[in-house]
Amino acid sequence: MITALNRINRAAIVAGALMALTAMAACHKSGPMADDALASIGGETLTLSELRKAMPAGLSAADSTAFADAWINAWVNDRLLEYEATRHLPKSADIDRRVADYRRNLISWEYRRLAVASDPALVPSDSAMHAYYDANSDRMRLTDPLVRGIYIKMETGDPALATVRRLYRSDRGDDIDRLEKVGLNGAVHYDYFRDQWIPFERIVSKIPHPVNPSELRKGYHLDVDVDGFTYLLSVSDILPAGAPMPYEAAEEQIRHTLETLNSSDIDAALLRRLRADAIAAGRLQLKNNQ
Repeated sequence: MITALNRINRAAIVAGALMALTAMAACHKSGPMADDALASIGGETLTLSELRKAMPAGLSAADSTAFADAWINAWVNDRLLEYEATRHLPKSADIDRRVADYRRNLISWEYRRLAVASDPALVPSDSAMHAYYDANSDRMRLTDPLVRGIYIKMETGDPALATVRRLYRSDRGDDIDRLEKVGLNGAVHYDYFRDQWIPFERIVSKIPHPVNPSELRKGYHLDVDVDGFTYLLSVSDILPAGAPMPYEAAEEQIRHTLETLNSSDIDAALLRRLRADAIAAGRLQLKNNQ
């Protein structure tokens, strides 16, 4: 039996997302369904609680309705195709075999990913990664700027703000020590990243004030008040988009590249270990010790 929602009372959803979901659960249906059901196909049921879990937080009433419509329709379409295919396609051992093969491959690749991440013997060595970087650094370019510096968010009325303004741009170590010891007790956010490269977008996304990346330079600073908070940014160094990546920024990319290039060697080492463990534990028996 196939049943589904026939219509949604859109007038009921203007109060918000929760009201939208409740209205859909209460709308007309072509057959009997549970109160929490939104659609059912061939014994499978989509419930209101499932839709609530999938609904992103913070949507407006209109966006909630659009999301719910799309999500329910996608669920119905997927299940409808599966249901009709199951009814009309002949029983095929080949389909079952292909599904089993896909599942086996998916599980194997996920295990391989976890094994490589947790076994130092399978992870590219630091020396190999540095050697790759030295040989290819000219071709590894930044798509977005990286910066070093200090970022602070404080309440504009904080009595320590004047002291913080005097110290946060200083290059002297004792000034930074004083800043951290006496100036930031009431700070909402404090990020010190003069010793590491940070994507500029990660920092600027915290500041509700437009910052033009083309204006960035060594020594750039920002001091702006917005809605009762003061945002301070001091850039001590910058690598613009298009510059060669520093090693720390390229590290994950290099690791992924080496794992891809050496995947056959990594798989062989992993399988040798698994085979030896299985033989030792009696889980695997091979004729003539193949």
